[in-house]
Amino acid sequence: MLYTLMGTGCVEVSRTYSDDAEIITGKWKDGRIGTVRTLKPYGDFGAVAFYEKGLAQSPEKTKFSYVSLMERIIPFFETKQVPVDNAETLEMFAFMDAAQRSRAAGGKPMTLR
Repeated sequence: MLYTLMGTGCVEVSRTYSDDAEIITGKWKDGRIGTVRTLKPYGDFGAVAFYEKGLAQSPEKTKFSYVSLMERIIPFFETKQVPVDNAETLEMFAFMDAAQRSRAAGGKPMTLR
């Protein structure tokens, strides 16, 4: 969700946590900041994101299914055109890696590698 709103260009990530929630904050190379807050075990309000254009919110009690995933996968197999650029996919994995390293380091900011 964060990359859908912010796009690529994240350079640094920090992740802090408690028994009830986790906060993941990314800094983009152009100065923007994006934050994800998760509730544990699961929040019942869906997802909310704040960004430069305002607020984005999913429906309450969003149910995740494979339907939307399949809507993207089937055209891929038909056309052989990937729905997400490889560089963006790799950056998202680097973001998740940096977030995990930050959590292990007590919330210290980590650069993407």
